[in-house]
Amino acid sequence: MAQKEKIEKQVNKKELLEYLRNLISQVEQGYVLIGDKKIELPESFELEIKYKEEDRKKEVEWEIEWKL
Repeated sequence: MAQKEKIEKQVNKKELLEYLRNLISQVEQGYVLIGDKKIELPESFELEIKYKEEDRKKEVEWEIEWKL
């Protein structure tokens, strides 16, 4: 059975920087937290970065993926 977690919220630049610094610290320790879920990271994985512009909206998306 597939498990999904998703968090969306408005943040300012300062809050984004705080989140990214915390994320870096987590990755250095070998995991990431999504809500209350702790996800252990492998030593290597695929990283995909996307940028999209539509009308008056811009989007950057980071995706980390690995096979078990």
